[in-house]
Amino acid sequence: FARGAEIPCALGISNEFVVLLDLGAKEVVFNCFCGDVIGWTADATAVKIFYGRGDHVFVRAAEG
Repeated sequence: FARGAEIPCALGISNEFVVLLDLGAKEVVFNCFCGDVIGWTADATAVKIFYGRGDHVFVRAAEG
């Protein structure tokens, strides 16, 4: 199992893509086609986005 790292990112969603951007490094750290998103779960401050064959990325709002 891979272990992810928590880094501050900007979330971008368009008609075609879901992306996470590391603005400090000016890099795309995650991207997938919207059609590859198979579902999500959400609570008050976080969203877990499932894509592909059940992989997921966990996104939470910054505090403050």
